[in-house]
Amino acid sequence: MTNETYFETFATAIDGAVASALDARVVLSKPTELWSLCQEPLHYNDTRRASFPVLSLRDKPTRKFFHVVICRLDSGRYELTTYVL
Repeated sequence: MTNETYFETFATAIDGAVASALDARVVLSKPTELWSLCQEPLHYNDTRRASFPVLSLRDKPTRKFFHVVICRLDSGRYELTTYVL
């Protein structure tokens, strides 16, 4: 399960990561940790990665992680890729 989309702002990219987790029925142990990605600005041609422990996936306990990769492109847009592994 990989999801890749583009956003105009950093905040909407984080919102997209939250929506991706909800759509995949991923329950994170600390969902507010996703916003920790916003602590510093993301410069052009820069990438930020983070992994978050998953409590359950589709209502079943798991030991997997929800991975988020946000890349700021030359155009100023943000590419968001999320996956569970």
